[in-house]
Formats: sequence, C-alpha cells, structure tokens
Amino acid sequence: MSPRTAVLLAAFAAAAVLTASAFAVTAGSSVRGNPARGKALFVRPGVFCASCHTLKAARSTGRDGPNLDRSKPSYARIVAAITKGSSPTKRWPTGMPAYSGHAGAYGELTKARIQDLAAFIYTATHS
Repeated sequence: MSPRTAVLLAAFAAAAVLTASAFAVTAGSSVRGNPARGKALFVRPGVFCASCHTLKAARSTGRDGPNLDRSKPSYARIVAAITKGSSPTKRWPTGMPAYSGHAGAYGELTKARIQDLAAFIYTATHS
C-alpha cells in the first residue's frame, strides 16, 4: 500500500471516531445507520478506514490510527471523528481528515454514510 493510501485510511478512521460526537446518542436511543453499508464503506478503497484502523469485524489490521476493538468508541465519538477529523498527535502523527462539510482530496461523506460507518464500527465493537 502506498504511503498516501495509508494516510488517507488513517484519516478516515480518525474522522469516524470524531464524527460520532456530532451525532451524540443518549441513553435509550438507537444507533442510526446501516451497519452492513457501513462495513462496505469501511473496507472500500478511497474511504481508507481499514488501512489505518484495526477492527476484527472488517478483518483490518491498520496501525496508523487507534485500534477500534480496544478503544470501543461511543457512537457519538465515531460520528464526530468522521465528520470533523483530528489533528496529528505524537501518538498518531498522521491525524485524520474531516469527511464532511468540504470536498477535497479525501472526499466527502454524506450524513447517511457517516451514520452507516458509525453504526458498523459501534455495533462491531459493542456486541
């Protein structure tokens, strides 16, 4: 995999985590989105989640972003990460681009697609 592909995948994964915060789910409410469509997006080239994140349900072993099986992010955190992205840190130097609200090199995901991704990640890590 090329370095650019790896960076894009890491960015997408981080965006997934941040996007979750934007769609905070309160106790008793259901997770929005279609997990099956979210899985297809997670492993799809161009979205790049699987290249940066480890997630057993997607058979991904990325190392450029948080291990989602271990971190078990909330639905809201996933939505926020995908939507807003994250800045590079010492631990995660690639950061993650935002996937909502702008068109650019990393593409843009609709609210429905972000919810699908978040539903897949959340259900895969909280079952």
